[in-house]
Amino acid sequence: MIPELLREQTLGLLGALGVFTAYAALARPPRVPRGSAALLFRVLNDGRSIRVRDEATIGRSHEYEIVLEDSRVSRRHACVTRRGAQAWVEDVGSRNGTYVNGRQIESAAELRPGDRIEVGASAVEFVGMEPWK
Repeated sequence: MIPELLREQTLGLLGALGVFTAYAALARPPRVPRGSAALLFRVLNDGRSIRVRDEATIGRSHEYEIVLEDSRVSRRHACVTRRGAQAWVEDVGSRNGTYVNGRQIESAAELRPGDRIEVGASAVEFVGMEPWK
């Protein structure tokens, strides 16, 4: 993910040069059409890539989409859901809390591509969304 300051500088430069297609691509997140979407994740502890439809639960239990073998992760720890064109993460009553980019969340938090969801000693990167195929 491009750091915010670099992103703003890049957008300004592209706009000044008249590179409108690239400018528009950086200015707006990709559009996910109505209907189902794939949520894309990367487990940073082991490099696994995970692609799930519309909703993913993070936990230690093998019944969920993103399973983390970490004793500090609750059986059902956090849930990521798609709401329109955005993805949101919410702690679901875990014992050790859920963090996004180092900050503990108290309620649902919007995710952007590149955000790190930290649970226990594990981390999952939200890669983004794409249409479900």
